[in-house]
Amino acid sequence: MRFLGLITTLPARTALSISLLILVITLIGITLMPSGHTGPLSDGYGSSIGQTILVAALIMSTFFGVLAWRTIHRQLAPLQQLRSRVRHPDSPHSGDVIADLTSAIELLLQEQQALRQNDQSSQQRLRLIADNIPALVAYVDADCKVVFANRRYETAYGVAAGQVNNMAAADLLGPDVYAQSEPYMRDVLSGKPAIFERLVTHTGAVRWERVSYMPELAADDRVTGFIALAEDITELKRAQHTFARSEMRLRMITDNMPALIAYIDHEQHYRFCNAYYETILNLAPEKVLGLTVREVTGEAGYNAITGHITRVLQGERVRFEQQSDLLGGRYFLHDYLPDVDASGAVIGFYSMVLDITERKLAELHQRASETLLRHVTDSLPALVSYIDHDERYQFNNLPHEKWFDRPLAQITGQRVADLLTADEYAQHKKYYDQARAGKVARFEFEARQNGSQRYYQAAYLPQFDEQQHLSGVCGMINDITTLKLVENQLRVLARHDTLTGLPNRNQFDEKLAEAMARSRRSGHAMALMFLDIDHFKAINDTLGHHSGDEVLCEFARRLLHSVRQTDTVSRLAGDEFVIILEGPQLSTESAKVATKIITAMSTDFDVLGVPRQVSTSIGIAVGKVDDNDGSVLLRRADEALYAAKAAGRNTFRSAP
Repeated sequence: MRFLGLITTLPARTALSISLLILVITLIGITLMPSGHTGPLSDGYGSSIGQTILVAALIMSTFFGVLAWRTIHRQLAPLQQLRSRVRHPDSPHSGDVIADLTSAIELLLQEQQALRQNDQSSQQRLRLIADNIPALVAYVDADCKVVFANRRYETAYGVAAGQVNNMAAADLLGPDVYAQSEPYMRDVLSGKPAIFERLVTHTGAVRWERVSYMPELAADDRVTGFIALAEDITELKRAQHTFARSEMRLRMITDNMPALIAYIDHEQHYRFCNAYYETILNLAPEKVLGLTVREVTGEAGYNAITGHITRVLQGERVRFEQQSDLLGGRYFLHDYLPDVDASGAVIGFYSMVLDITERKLAELHQRASETLLRHVTDSLPALVSYIDHDERYQFNNLPHEKWFDRPLAQITGQRVADLLTADEYAQHKKYYDQARAGKVARFEFEARQNGSQRYYQAAYLPQFDEQQHLSGVCGMINDITTLKLVENQLRVLARHDTLTGLPNRNQFDEKLAEAMARSRRSGHAMALMFLDIDHFKAINDTLGHHSGDEVLCEFARRLLHSVRQTDTVSRLAGDEFVIILEGPQLSTESAKVATKIITAMSTDFDVLGVPRQVSTSIGIAVGKVDDNDGSVLLRRADEALYAAKAAGRNTFRSAP
């Protein structure tokens, strides 16, 4: 049995070799046996022995062959199991275990290669996307080493492409910026997102960045690193400073107006209000800011005006009168003007509320007595009248004498068409007809009075008798010139520099876009000049800001006298000015204009009675016909300005 066990464990190659060896030896023995042997064994006995040996050899060969086959089958069993597991669903089943395994492994290798190529493509796409995001993007691991940074990040911090990998964050940011950022890095590595602002000064130009840190968490909530996103907010910071100064001037104007003036955002929060709120509502302006309209007016007051707020937030200018029980039954005229952004969306509205209690009471008291009506209406700063069905004046208050330049006796009883001009009558007629149809009609118009242009608000109100039949129309005309001037001034403040009166950055951007569009259409050249006052800071420091303002105003005046009326002179900020030049020969004549400006500034400035030398440096950028980005042209002019300063100031340089 041990012998059989030993035989059955023989390797397949050994069993096959033994089987073949026995077979070969048998065949050789048979071949070598003498065919004519006549000894004792030559008869049937010898033949029987040969046959027996041949049969035994065949049996042993067969035995060892079967043994080899079983061994091979046993050794192939694991390979068959492996084939069933790795065989690709798309590979054919040939019945050959080795061939099937080879085919499956080749397919797996091909898939692995495809996955590797897809991974490389994904990384390339990720790099392409990150490099084109208009922000600084990086990934930092838990050891504060920068694993990835897009090209903007590398450029912003002066690192060559590809050298930021595994660089310590402190080395990339520099000591000062890292000191500002390190507390927030600790926060984000503890799992808390962080948003902050930081000042960058060591990279050649001072800039502000708003930075966001977002932690990356593993499956076990362990922080493995964080994503850093930074955006340049330098212009925003400058705009905030400019806006703060404009807001201060705006507040001085509105605080001295006898009206409630406010700005309310789309969510109905007060973002601005004047000092008159404290006079009327007994609420200091700083306590009103941030509150909602509902919180300021109360539930009852809000319910009375919420419909009008909905209309103005839908883009409609709304005017209405409202009586406030919370303020002793006083009447107010509300004027809501929607604030629409460049895309046409309403982002808030301006609110001007006038106390019209006296006027409203005068209207209501008309029905009581003609005598009382006369006393009341004659003292009103408005034109009050009553017009019958035949369009004749049946009542006029005293201000009509000044309006028509004739006594009341020659006005009352006359037809409206006989006292107004044809154009004036046509303008008032359609609103009068609305009132005769039972609707209150209000409108605004302009007219010259005493040699000046005035703005008026007219209202025609239907009057009903006791049976509710229309008896006539009551007319009232208010002089709203002051309000209109303030409204226009607010619009001017939004587009002009309040110190010099020149167009501000907002209007400059519009003018530059228009000039570039004209240049593309006509094929004519246009140029942009960027100027600032040399050593202006020294003027402010030595003579004071008031003197600096005088220099800015005189500088602006001389600029205007040095260019054509068709050219645009704007003040961007501080002592920075820009000029838009248009014309077919500007590519060669812009240098002449710059020389003219430098010469104009060579005459001493009179600063508070003291002569002062003031000079300017100028950068010139001539636009190309196919230019469509104003910021690029402005940047070229700015770079030329820096070149002029580097050349010693009081000169100009042109951008290539």
